[in-house]
Amino acid sequence: MGRLADIIFTPEDRQAGAPEAECTQALQKGRAEDERWTLRSDGSRFWASGLMLPLAERERGFVKILRDRTEIHVAQMRLRQNEERFRILATSIPDLVFRSLPDGTRSWGSPQWIDYTGLALEDSVGLGWLDAIHPDDREATLAAWARAPAQGQYYAEHRVCRRKDDAWRWHQTRARPIVAQAGASDSEEWVGVMTDVHDLRQMKDQQEVLLAELQHRTRNLLAVVQSIATQTLRKSETLKAFESEFSGRLRALSRVQALWARRDDREIDLRDLLVTELAAHGDDAGASERVTLEGPSILLPAEPALILGLGLHELATNAVKYGALAQPSGKLFVSWRLTDLNGRAAVALDWAERGVAVKSMPPGGRRKGYGSELIERALPYQLGAKTRLEFAADGVRCWLIVPLDHRRT
Repeated sequence: MGRLADIIFTPEDRQAGAPEAECTQALQKGRAEDERWTLRSDGSRFWASGLMLPLAERERGFVKILRDRTEIHVAQMRLRQNEERFRILATSIPDLVFRSLPDGTRSWGSPQWIDYTGLALEDSVGLGWLDAIHPDDREATLAAWARAPAQGQYYAEHRVCRRKDDAWRWHQTRARPIVAQAGASDSEEWVGVMTDVHDLRQMKDQQEVLLAELQHRTRNLLAVVQSIATQTLRKSETLKAFESEFSGRLRALSRVQALWARRDDREIDLRDLLVTELAAHGDDAGASERVTLEGPSILLPAEPALILGLGLHELATNAVKYGALAQPSGKLFVSWRLTDLNGRAAVALDWAERGVAVKSMPPGGRRKGYGSELIERALPYQLGAKTRLEFAADGVRCWLIVPLDHRRT
C-alpha cells in the first residue's frame, strides 16, 4: 500500500517505460491490455495477463486486474519449441513428411513433398495428395487409412510420381497419431513419413531372381554330377580307375563354376574356358607353341558353358594322355566362330590334333568311352548341339556347333 504500482513490473520493463506507456494507453483508449512477466513480492516471476482501466474519477488513478497464466504460457512456449523442432526435422530429412487426420485427410506437407511431386500445399491438403499416387494404388492406400485408427498406426507401400522425370517410384509410408484428445479420436493429428524404397525393392526382386536361378542351377549341377558318376562307374573297369576319372571330371565342373562366379554378367568367355581347361592339364595355352587358339570373344551362358566345359575336359584329358599333348611331335589347333543353327545363334568349334603317332592311342584302340558319349550324345540332347568326333590316324578331330541359349530342339 502506498507504493508505486510499477513495483510489479520487471526491471527491464520499468527501464523500457512499460508502466507509463500502459497508463497513457488506458487514458487514451479507456483500457490497456498486456501479457508479460510480472514480479511477485519474493522476487519470483509469473506470466500475467493484465487489464488496466482508468477510474471514473481520473484523478483517483486506475484499477488493474491480473490473471496468472504461467502454466498456459509455458505450455504454449513448449508447443512452439516442439513445433520448431518438428519443422527443422521435417524439412531437413530427405523423406517426404506430412500431417493428416486419421482418415488420411492432409493438413500439411513438407517442402520435400512439394518439390518431389510438384503439388503445391493448397493442392495437397484434404485428399488432393492422392493425385501423386499411382491410380492402381489409390484404393489400397485409402483402405490402409481406414484400418489405421484401430491399429494405432498407418502402413502402406505405393508408387509416387516424381515430377522431374514423371517416374513412378515405390515409397513406404508410415504414420502415427501425435495428439490424442479424449473423446475426440476423429480430430487426432497424425504425422507420417514417405520413404523412397524403389531401389530397395528392385534389389529384393533381383535377389529373388538370383536365388531362383541358383536353386535351378544347383539342381542341374547335382543332376550332372549324378550322371557323371553313373556313366563313369559304368565305363570304369576298376574302382581305382573310377576314382581317378570321376575326380578329374568333378574338378572340370569346379573350374567352370569358378569362371562363372568371377563374372558379374554370369557369362563365360569361350577362350577363358579353353585356357583354364588346358592349364589344368599342365599346358600353358597362352605361351605354348604346341597349342594354337584362334577365335573371337564369345560369351557362353552358364548351362552351355557347363556342358561344353565337360566336353573340352574330355578332349583335353585324351590329348594329354594319348594325343597331341602326350608327345613332342603333337600339335593342337582349336578355332571357333559365330554361326547359325536352325535360326539360333551358335558357336562353331573345331578341335584338331596333328602329329600323333598311332602307338599313342588309348588301350583298346579307338574304343569310345564316356568322353565320346558326352560329346556325341549328351551335347546334342542337353543343348541341341551338332557334333562329330573322329579318331584320325594322326590325332583326334572334333567339330561342335553349340547354340548360345540352352533350349533343347
